[in-house]
Parts: sequence; C-alpha cells; structure tokens
Amino acid sequence: MSGTPFTVCDSAGASAQGGAPEISGFPSDRPDVIGDFAKGHFANGASAGTPNCWLSPGGFQRLDPIAQAGQFGNAGRNIAQGPALQQWDFSALKNFKITESKTVQFRGERFNIFNDANLGLPENDINSPNFGQIQTSQPGRLVQFALKFLF
Repeated sequence: MSGTPFTVCDSAGASAQGGAPEISGFPSDRPDVIGDFAKGHFANGASAGTPNCWLSPGGFQRLDPIAQAGQFGNAGRNIAQGPALQQWDFSALKNFKITESKTVQFRGERFNIFNDANLGLPENDINSPNFGQIQTSQPGRLVQFALKFLF
C-alpha cells in the first residue's frame, strides 16, 4: 500500500484561532512551506526519506506567534505522505471429521509472514524536537495456532 497522507501542523498557535483536537486530534495551525520538504538533510547528517529524517525541517518555516499573530501558514492539508506499507498474511487449516456433524479444525495463521518493517507516521508538529522522525512501527511477524470444535 502507498503511504498514508498526513498534515504538518504548528502547535505554536499563531492564528490565535485555537486548535481543533476534538475533530482531527491535531492542532489546526500550519507552518509556511518554503522549500522541498521531501528532500534535504537534518543537522545530524541523515537524509530525508529515512526513519531519522522522513521530512526535512528546512522545507517549513514556523509562524511567529507575536509578529505574525492572526495569520495562517500556507501548508495544505495532507501534503506529506508517510512510508509505504507491505504486509503478507498466510493461513492454513485442516479439518478432522469426528462424526457426521462434528469436526475439529486446526489452524495456523501467520501475519506479516515476511517480517517487513512497516513504519508509522513521522512526528508532524514542527515545534517538536522530533519533527520529521519516525518513532513507531507496526508489530513484526505474528504467528498463532488455533484448535476449533465445530458442531
């Protein structure tokens, strides 16, 4: 699957309109886009597009809550895209007939069978020291077995 789109926000609140976390879960203010945020480097030398630097902070500019009070940034909604996701699941089952109306089923299920690293979304608040960094991931390979009695 392609990556999930997400919105870059600015929690400094320069617009003085308040946030809308009850609707979207994120502050409603956005920074200004001043360059290509999908390319560039962090101060630590990491390149954009890696978990340590998914977005380049050099592509955005924070609004000054005092000098630019009441203004909105020009960053659009869902302008950035998170990492792609790949997950292959597999299951196998065998039915064992006990009587005409009773069966025991043994199942083996494997989720994310190839154990791909599926990363979460990066920190999207430009005021966070972790802005642009991916700090979460989905679980690795999971295996489960089940025994089911059907009657």
